[in-house]
Amino acid sequence: MDEAPLTRESLSIGLSLRDTSLHMRTAASLGEAKAMLAAGAPPAVVLCNVVSLTPPNSNVLATLRDAAGTFGSTPMVVLVDGEEADLPLEASRLGVRGCLPTSVGLAVAQEALRLVAGGGTFFPSPFLHRLAQHREAAEDDPPAPSGGAALTARQRGVLQRLREGKSNRVIAQELGISENTAKVHVRGILRALGASNRAEAVRKAWQSAGPADPQTLSRGWGRDRD
Repeated sequence: MDEAPLTRESLSIGLSLRDTSLHMRTAASLGEAKAMLAAGAPPAVVLCNVVSLTPPNSNVLATLRDAAGTFGSTPMVVLVDGEEADLPLEASRLGVRGCLPTSVGLAVAQEALRLVAGGGTFFPSPFLHRLAQHREAAEDDPPAPSGGAALTARQRGVLQRLREGKSNRVIAQELGISENTAKVHVRGILRALGASNRAEAVRKAWQSAGPADPQTLSRGWGRDRD
């Protein structure tokens, strides 16, 4: 399932040529895929390019949720561009069975689809590493109280240290967590505050609540700090 004819047809033809026993069906939209499902038996596995299916200025994660809901229990694999860092994480939460990077070749794609169709899962090691980081961060940090602040208690602790211009390494040492976990918390803060970098996150937090020490806002913001 892919809105772009070139990649949709290239994948379909390429995979069919590699294995003539495969029966490929293609759809250019979720609506077209739903019509196919209503007209016949569900496929053994679905390969979905959710980035292509997402309209301009729309949320790709919302498209992913719609696609997962459309196919229900049918195993689904999503094509993932390296720029979509949150896509594998949300896919895992939704029960998607695999993430296929656009950087792999047809041989890997074929084996991944066979694995998922047979009941397995396919998540390349960089995605598994990212999932492990987020699980570690979730275990380190209890959820934010309902109806309360947008940030969790741990994120507020990290934000205070961002205000002081501290690097991820120093934040991790002070909080007794790994540096990777500190990075995950920083990304969570950026998302929660709608900020694109650390300096903007500190500025938005200051505008809404005021900094603990106004002098710290001018420290160390020439670039994002590792």
